[in-house]
Amino acid sequence: MDGVTSVADERFTPAGDEAGTPPGDRSFRPDVQGLRAVAILLVVLFHAGIPGISGGYVGVDVFFVISGFVITGVLLREHHSTGRTSIRAFYGRRARRIIPAATLVIIVTVIAAYHLLGPLVGHDTAIDGQWAALFLANFHFAAAQTNYLASQQPPSVLQNYWSLAVEEQFYIVYPAVFLLTAALARRFSLRTRLTVVLVVVIVSSYAYSIVYTSVNPQFAFFSPLTRAWELALGGLIAVNGPRLRRLRPHVATAVTWIGLGAIAVAGVTFTSATRFPGALVAIPVLGAGLVIAGGAARPQWGAERLLGRRPFLLLGLVSYSLYLWHWPILQIATQDRGVRSLPVWENLLLLALALGVSIATYAFVENPVRHAKALSARRWASIVLGLCLVAATLVVTSIERHRPVVVLGSLANVAPGSVCRSPSPSSVSKLRATDPALLRTSSRQSNGTPTSVLVVGDSTSCTLLIGLEAVGPAYGLQFENGAVVGCGIVGGTLAPFYLDGVNWEAYTKNCQAEVNLVESAAIERYHPRVIVWGSTYEHSAIEVPTRSGTATLQPGTAPWKSVMRQRISKRVDTFLGLGADVVLLEEPAPGDPPGKDVPSADEAYAQMNALLREVAAEHPGRVQTIDLGTRVCPSGAPCPALVTAFNAHPTTPAQVLRFDAMHYLPPAALWVAKWLVPRIAASSGHSS
Repeated sequence: MDGVTSVADERFTPAGDEAGTPPGDRSFRPDVQGLRAVAILLVVLFHAGIPGISGGYVGVDVFFVISGFVITGVLLREHHSTGRTSIRAFYGRRARRIIPAATLVIIVTVIAAYHLLGPLVGHDTAIDGQWAALFLANFHFAAAQTNYLASQQPPSVLQNYWSLAVEEQFYIVYPAVFLLTAALARRFSLRTRLTVVLVVVIVSSYAYSIVYTSVNPQFAFFSPLTRAWELALGGLIAVNGPRLRRLRPHVATAVTWIGLGAIAVAGVTFTSATRFPGALVAIPVLGAGLVIAGGAARPQWGAERLLGRRPFLLLGLVSYSLYLWHWPILQIATQDRGVRSLPVWENLLLLALALGVSIATYAFVENPVRHAKALSARRWASIVLGLCLVAATLVVTSIERHRPVVVLGSLANVAPGSVCRSPSPSSVSKLRATDPALLRTSSRQSNGTPTSVLVVGDSTSCTLLIGLEAVGPAYGLQFENGAVVGCGIVGGTLAPFYLDGVNWEAYTKNCQAEVNLVESAAIERYHPRVIVWGSTYEHSAIEVPTRSGTATLQPGTAPWKSVMRQRISKRVDTFLGLGADVVLLEEPAPGDPPGKDVPSADEAYAQMNALLREVAAEHPGRVQTIDLGTRVCPSGAPCPALVTAFNAHPTTPAQVLRFDAMHYLPPAALWVAKWLVPRIAASSGHSS
């Protein structure tokens, strides 16, 4: 292992200011550094979609164990050398180590997102950046699961900061626990006291992980309480270093290779569908613990033979910067293309770019600031620097956040699977007042009894509702709300979409029950003569029950067509049985910026609309279709984001017909409704 120390470029002070190992252990552990390389390789290759690395997200859990070991080692070394533990010095080291690179990546990413992905994504990224700067990103992203618009968008380009937030939250609590433990029950050794405390944390946190993952997997994934045991395990290994260093060589050798094997098995056998963290997180976590624990005895033929090689050590050096950079680079490139994923070869090129940027960040930002004597020699300099960098991030993100964006209206802060929020009478009146001709016509029609028209569907219908209500009185129609945000009329449970082990479509398992309840209540209340069907979810892949469990049906396949047609026909029959006529809206595919068409979406929407036409043909005179694409997508597929008939020269997102390619702001809803309502009126025998 000659040259290892020079490769690591570690610098140590008598108090253990830089050494991340407990007293009595080597000041630098090549196996731990190499384990960092394994962790980052798993993460970046998984995010790049490399075949065979289906569980690479476990690399984050390996990082957690390493962090717990390193931080406990730092605290123990200082306590052993000086007889005390300085909280100020601890947070100063953390500020120098973590904040400079994290700040750089956040600021660059927020600016890049705004200019490359547009003001809407830039605005959201700025908000994400503020939470990331305050090390609260995990709570922010967990809460995003309860926000419909956020849950429907591609993942945040700063989503990788959730794990950094978990670590920093641990660092906030752990030094206080360490000091309190050191001050109490002095008749026992500090190592004994810490062992008891850490074992309690490990047992309780792991049990919580198992239970909470089964109850709420989205929140469990981001929760510090489900991950605390992973960091505590690393701490427990550091505390018991003297015992571990006495392991027999053959035992230590076996332990390290078994641990490395466990990590590898998890990395290639876990999938995005694995219930995680749950109980199975123990496999990579214990694996990482075994590698570190066995390595304390320095076995000659242990995993350090592999992990201590120069490529692993060098990659371990830049692992933090690479973790920060790789995800924004991959995601910005992917979202700029308008797709969910890029080809593997493109992702590999992007990872090479990320590696180059990470090396530069390590060389010119991370390492110089971390070892700056001007900072470490002054009592509060490092903490002040950290606070200034956080403040700088908040200033930049605030500037980006307050660029012109849109007011989301009925979809603002709405949870997926919830009832559409009806527009207020005042907002409808204000919108109607923007068109004097419409206002005069509505006044002339106000004397008669309007025909009740119930709008059912998803969020697209929800955002159209304010326009329909504004135009309806001019044609003797009263539009009522029966829509559910995030749920199709008969879409049911959508096929899972997993990201880092979390199914982002899990909420749809409750959709059908909620839709049935909302529609039944609206029908009983409004007694509609016409029901307008406007739903996009029926174009999606769906999950259906089978004798052996569940099966996924892809759009366009014969089984999908059979199931979806049967569902649509059955629901239409139900509406007809109430005495209402039915209008089925053929929905246009999402609007695509030039050069970013997604053909699969166009095809799936076309297949859904074909099924609607087939069902309508079975009920002439009672059921008809209206092709909304004639108004919204006049040029046909691929549907453009810019519809010149609405606004040929938009200067803000609010002036685009569908501000997020799917939904309508009030002016756009009015423009569509002025075309749509006369056609609905004609179907019900009304006209102005």
